[in-house]
This record gives sequence, C-alpha cells and structure tokens, in this order.
Amino acid sequence: MAWIRPKTITGPPAEGERYLRREYINSGFWHHIKSGAHIVFSAPRRVGKTSIMKDLAKNPPEGILAFYDIIESDKTQKDLFKRLFNLLLERTKTHERLFERIRQYLKEIKIGGASVTGEADSITGGINFDKVELDYKNELLRLIEHLGKEKVRIVFLLDEFPEVIRSIELSEGQQTAIDTLHTLREIRQHEKFKNFTFVFAGSIGIHHVVASLERPALINDLHPIHVEQLTNDEAHELLAQLLDGATMQIGDDKKAYFLRKIDHRLPYYIQLMVEKCDEILNKAGRDVLTNHDIDAAFEMIIKEGRNFDDWESRLKRYVQREDAKYCIGILTRCAHSEPYSIQEAYNYSKKDVPAAPYKQLLDNVLIKDGYLVEENRSYRFLSPFLKEWWKHRHPKFEIEDL
Repeated sequence: MAWIRPKTITGPPAEGERYLRREYINSGFWHHIKSGAHIVFSAPRRVGKTSIMKDLAKNPPEGILAFYDIIESDKTQKDLFKRLFNLLLERTKTHERLFERIRQYLKEIKIGGASVTGEADSITGGINFDKVELDYKNELLRLIEHLGKEKVRIVFLLDEFPEVIRSIELSEGQQTAIDTLHTLREIRQHEKFKNFTFVFAGSIGIHHVVASLERPALINDLHPIHVEQLTNDEAHELLAQLLDGATMQIGDDKKAYFLRKIDHRLPYYIQLMVEKCDEILNKAGRDVLTNHDIDAAFEMIIKEGRNFDDWESRLKRYVQREDAKYCIGILTRCAHSEPYSIQEAYNYSKKDVPAAPYKQLLDNVLIKDGYLVEENRSYRFLSPFLKEWWKHRHPKFEIEDL
C-alpha cells in the first residue's frame, strides 16, 4: 500500500486544508475594521500571522475589498508608495465602479503617457504608464481619495511592514522613515481617506522599530489584535485535520505526549513535528507513533537547525549591532540558565551596553517577537524548540559570567 503523507506544510504559509481557521479571530477582526479601526497584528513569530492575513483577504464581508501583500523587498520610500499605488490600480480593476474611478482619476491628473485599456466589465487590458515617472507618495494620496468616493472599503493587509520601515531608515535615513510613517498616519486619520484601511504585521516588532525613531505617537492609533497559541482543543483539531487520510496514526495518549513535547502550541511547530514523525515512521515501515518516535523527531529537528537560523539572523539584520549583540547574549544566558532574572538582564546591560534601553529590547523585541516570556520578573524561552536550538548554536562556554 502506498504511504499517504499528512497534509503538512512547513515552507510557505499554511492555507486551505493545511490551515486551521479560528473563527473568533476573523469575526473580531472584521468587527474592528467595520468600526473604522486600523490594525496591527501583535503575535510571536510562527503563530501563523501570514496564514491568518491571507485567509482574511480571501474571505472579506460584503462591501469590502481586502488585499494581502508581502512587502519585505521594499527598501525605499518610493518602493513602498509605488507598490501601494500599483496594487490599488491592479487589485481594483475588476471592480466596475472603482475601475471607472481610476479612469476618471487618470483623465483628471493628465499624466502624459498614461493610458487605460479594457472595458470595466471585462478587463482585457490594463493601465499603462509609458515613460512616466510619478511622485508616488502624492499620487497615492490622490488615488485613495478618488477611490474613496465609492462606498467600498478597501483593506490593505501588509506583511513585513516593520522590516520595510527599518530598511527605509537604513537606506534613506531616519527622517525619510519618519516621513513615511507620517504619510501613512495621515491616510489613517484624515476624513477624506475614511474608506481605506491599513493592517500591518511583521516578523520584528513594529513598536521597537518606531521607538528607535523616537516617534511612538505615529502608530499609537493602531488597534492591536493579539494572536495566541492554539488552545488544547484547537491543537487536537489541527492534528486531526493534518492526519485525515494519512497512513501515520497517533493514539490519544500519544497526542497528549506529542503536544506536551511541543509545549507552546504554535501551528508551525505542530506541522513541523507531524512532518518529521511521518518521515520516521515511513522509514521504519510502521504506521503507529510511539513516545520514542516523538522524542527522536524533536531531536532531529533541533540538529537539522534549518528552521531556526532565521531567528538569529533577523536580530542581526533589523536591530542595531549593539542591540543585536545584547539580545543574543541574553538569549544565550537564558537558554543555559532558566529562569533568567530581570536583575541579571539589567546587570548584563552594563557589560554589553545596548544602544536602546535594555528593557525596551526585552519587551518590544524578545518578548513581542516570541523569543522569551516573562514570568515572576524572570525570563524563559517561549518554545522548547528554540531553546534547545539556541543551546546547540551557542554552547555554554561562550558565556564568561555563568
């Protein structure tokens, strides 16, 4: 009999039958959108923010157009505003009334070389700019205002937004990054843009990025939506969904052990463990999982390491060098000496002095991005996977004061 694999995915975001929708997240999200809120997803890495955002974009309520896009490659302010401008043109052209508004907009602004082809009810062409260089920031504002004359709410779900602001700061300077945040806040605050909504998420904390620019007021209007780990019942539901029709079988007692091993029930780690357990059973020619198999899968994932390298490299890419060094030092100490007290974290900040306040790095980076949790004024790793990988990557002898 052919071996039937589970419905796991550990590379691209989970969608369809590989994704477990939590209806209370969707209903709460659309409630806030309809109330006029702009959203920032606040959740640790690997909790499935991208899958959630893509699901929301595919299933908006009537009267709402929702578009998801990952914008991490944008390095300048022009890159970002050009992307948003072009996305608006591209994603709204199948909406008859909005497409007509685009036609009117292009006629009114009289951009030389710009043309619109295709019929509003049957788009066979598109919108073309021939040798035209636009002021994308100002034209984006004008286009949003023009489209806002229709009673259609447009929601942009922008993934990896903090990374873009950090890239703009690095490539064009602090003032350009601040100006970008000012422009986006203007869109969120001004009455003439009221039918346009932003939703932001990213793999590094937006609050840390904005705090480093010393402009926290530029995002204090965003409504946070917190995404927590799966409940125990949801984790069992996801397991059943992934294993439906698969050759591998997990008894109820083994499911309990499986989830205890994972500890923090993030969908990604459940998918990762199911995939590795399936590999072990397939190789052994067995279809029933044991506790020994679960332990072996955990150790194999840690040793392979490919799923965790990005946790360290992102710190080096998106926070200042001194801050990254401090964060990596804290994580290494915490991995080898849990729980690690706030007093110890303060003392260490006097040895490896970060550029940002040490508590800001703990709260806005290491906790909000899902590295650590704080309990009783001490810190520990959120995920046993990340903790064991970090111990493997950074041996105890690296630490002089332990």
